[in-house]
Amino acid sequence: MAEAMDRRAAIALTSLLTALVALGPLSTSLYVPSMPVLVQEFATTPALIQRSFTVYVIGFAAAQLAYGPLSDRFGRRPVLIGGLLLYIAASVGCALSTGIGGFLVARFVQGLGACAGPVVGRAIVRDSFDRDGAVRAFAFIGTAIALAPALGPLIGGFLEVWLGWQSAFGFLVVYGLGMIWLVAARLGETIPARDPAATDPTRLLRNYAMLLGNRRYLGFLVSGIFCFGGLFAYTAAIPFLFIGRLGLAPDSFGMLSVFTVSAYASGSILAGRLHGRLSPRAAIRVGGLLALTGGALMVALSGELSLPRVIGPMMLFVFGFGLLLPSGTAGALHPFPRIAGSASAMMGFLQMAVGAAGSYALSRLYDGSALSLGLLILGLATAGAAGFELITPKSTQEG
Repeated sequence: MAEAMDRRAAIALTSLLTALVALGPLSTSLYVPSMPVLVQEFATTPALIQRSFTVYVIGFAAAQLAYGPLSDRFGRRPVLIGGLLLYIAASVGCALSTGIGGFLVARFVQGLGACAGPVVGRAIVRDSFDRDGAVRAFAFIGTAIALAPALGPLIGGFLEVWLGWQSAFGFLVVYGLGMIWLVAARLGETIPARDPAATDPTRLLRNYAMLLGNRRYLGFLVSGIFCFGGLFAYTAAIPFLFIGRLGLAPDSFGMLSVFTVSAYASGSILAGRLHGRLSPRAAIRVGGLLALTGGALMVALSGELSLPRVIGPMMLFVFGFGLLLPSGTAGALHPFPRIAGSASAMMGFLQMAVGAAGSYALSRLYDGSALSLGLLILGLATAGAAGFELITPKSTQEG
């Protein structure tokens, strides 16, 4: 009976953490069907609307370097609740924006608040599970990373058609309030012991420098980091390709997310099922190769713009991403139990920094075709696959 209770408690905790982790990517994608409308609403350009995506990710990336150490010092719960309150306030600001300047500022602050969920959530996994349990938890949580940006346009498309663009941010306000209630009511403090020196600037810089100099840490992360860049570039490009060029309605556009959702979820589920039979090195290698192949196919098929020629290669890319991410995340965090919050924060910072770079590069390179998107995704996938082989010490690729 105790074992069953333990299993139920693990499922409940993982489900809550999945909802928290989903907050970040959901905030990047829910308003995507409204992006062409916002161009006219704010009398601005597509490039500036695409940069509302970039400034959110910059805020999301930068704040992680603070949330991790803060959660190591003060505990996971208070930091989560504080971040969620900031997120809710910024989401209200987004909905009330009347111009592109105010909207960009609100999106930046929204990113600052949203990142509390993912960075503290990953630290809670490290607090609560052994390595095998962490791989399974990250495989389950990994579905949120793709389900949210894929389900976001589906929900956002209907909200745009029925209620207008402001309703997407109203939805996020309600989501944030629900997360505060669940954290307060259902999540106990998980940190083994608070570290009063965790936010000491000298020690903090030393910890981050140590992580950035650790080849195992960087090597296990690099493939997933560059896949984030590709995923964010895709999210920034497709409303203008599918709605702007192919003429899809926002709600129809949102329904297309089922294809990338199913592909990523399949890869993530497969990663959990193969754990113990497929080494971490093999999972990362196979997933990286699949992501690279997806990018190459998008380039090869970019001569004529159509839904299958873009979505098909992207499904292969995100399937590979889902397969490699759990092993990469667990392998990177496992050696650092005493600074799990800082290690999770640096991981999130690197993921979002490359994500911001990917979306910014797309806004500069976008030429109205799928070729620029395909080339960017191919380049990022290649960098991730090569980085794993070059950075990770051979003696630890299996560990």
